[in-house]
Amino acid sequence: MEEFVEHIVVFALAGLASGFVSGLFGVGGGIVRVPLFVYLLPLFGVPPAVLMHVAVGTSIALVLPSAFASTRKQLALGNLDLPYFRTWAVGLLAGVLIGVVLLPFISTEILQAIFAAFMLAVGVYEGFLRDRLKAGAAAPQGVVKLAVAAAVGIVAALTGTGGGAVTTPVLQAFSVRLESAIATASAGGLVTGAVATIGAVVNGWHVRGLPAWSLGYVDLAIFISMVPTILIAAPLGVRTGHRLSETWLRRIYTALLFVIAFDLIRKLVS
Repeated sequence: MEEFVEHIVVFALAGLASGFVSGLFGVGGGIVRVPLFVYLLPLFGVPPAVLMHVAVGTSIALVLPSAFASTRKQLALGNLDLPYFRTWAVGLLAGVLIGVVLLPFISTEILQAIFAAFMLAVGVYEGFLRDRLKAGAAAPQGVVKLAVAAAVGIVAALTGTGGGAVTTPVLQAFSVRLESAIATASAGGLVTGAVATIGAVVNGWHVRGLPAWSLGYVDLAIFISMVPTILIAAPLGVRTGHRLSETWLRRIYTALLFVIAFDLIRKLVS
């Protein structure tokens, strides 16, 4: 019982940290949660063989509450183009299913390398390419649209994120206005979060060495303890971010991404 209480307290505090940082920088929490899980889960006896699988599975489950709240808000504001999103969701679904199928066959080390590469790519974009990258004069359509959405879905499933950190910049590169890109990213989190969470539960169902309170690769104790604190801390981060310069926020965010990515790489190499 004492260990369970400690589990709850530690990850409730992690929820405060990840919620605040995601609100501060206006990004999905997965990019912050997964590194936190990588550092904290071993302290609670999660073996290296399933470390990243539990981190990714639990993180993607935590995408759902915030994605639901964000999507409702975006619909109310009229930012979500539903006809466009329906086809985008088909591509996302295909990509997530591919990622879910691949997940059991990928080792913790490779998943960690994928996540580190993902963070480096986001860091390079945020720090150096955000205002320069242009892929087209209009939103992608047809096969290109499905392919781009599928790629986002694969990344989301393998990194434990909702895919928003990829969706928003990619759509902006196709000249989609920021509000619509963010709305599409928010709604996309419902697809990636739901499908990848089911996949994480099914894939980890008979795996040994998982935490005592897990459902497959999803740690329910962490999920229950983090949801309320994330929802409390995220608005605080948003309010703090509005008081700071956008330039400095981007610099700090980029530096944070590089520091975490290189530390994950250091852990891999060592």
